[in-house]
Amino acid sequence: MEWNEKGSRIVEMLRLRTPPVGVKFFEEKVEIDAFKPSKHGLKFAVCQAIAFARYSGRSVVLEADDFACPPAMLIYGVAVYDIKEILVSANWLKDASCDFPTTKLPAGKFKTFLFGDLTRMKEKPDAILIFANPEQVGRLIQAKTFFGGTVNASLTAKLASCAEALLPALKGEVAIAIPGAGDRVFAGLDENELIFAMPYEWLDKILEGLEKAGKGANVGYPVQRFLFFTPRFPKTYREIAEKFKRPDS
Repeated sequence: MEWNEKGSRIVEMLRLRTPPVGVKFFEEKVEIDAFKPSKHGLKFAVCQAIAFARYSGRSVVLEADDFACPPAMLIYGVAVYDIKEILVSANWLKDASCDFPTTKLPAGKFKTFLFGDLTRMKEKPDAILIFANPEQVGRLIQAKTFFGGTVNASLTAKLASCAEALLPALKGEVAIAIPGAGDRVFAGLDENELIFAMPYEWLDKILEGLEKAGKGANVGYPVQRFLFFTPRFPKTYREIAEKFKRPDS
């Protein structure tokens, strides 16, 4: 699959620790050869399903009976309730009067949710999540802005991979997110990882941007550190060094 090859190319160019995760949502129940938690007596958080895909290389499929995370159930439309009540009860919000800009998918619209290793999955994804360190994410932002514009972020450090990063990408926007508690607890994210998300349609442009952005300034990834200088050591070092004698003098 062309997305497998392109996913491998991103891993190679950025030296990623784990592969990008492809995401595809279906409006009907679809039989897919993938790991389904409920068949094994389990329920998954969405961030956990994403992590399972990126660490195991296997695709994960979720339906309503596979969801474990109450906020994600509401965001993905597999249940209906006031999400603020959950956030307030957990002290993520001071009270119900606080604004919380969570976008929800239409209730009941999607029945099947697929998350897979982009370098191996068989289904063409709708969106892609890349987990990377700040320098790698910076390079991805440079790749996107090679074509103009900016990468906007609406950050709360809550519901990062499942909502703040992914939902804009599903709507055709490039986004970044800073992981919060769920991604740390249930998805095993490293403390230096950020999330870069994009719609599938941006994949070719991002690859081109990674190859070309900053080329004229000799900048790529990893950034070549500038080492062409004489270092200045502390005064005590310099004063003592003036007393040194060379063996051949």
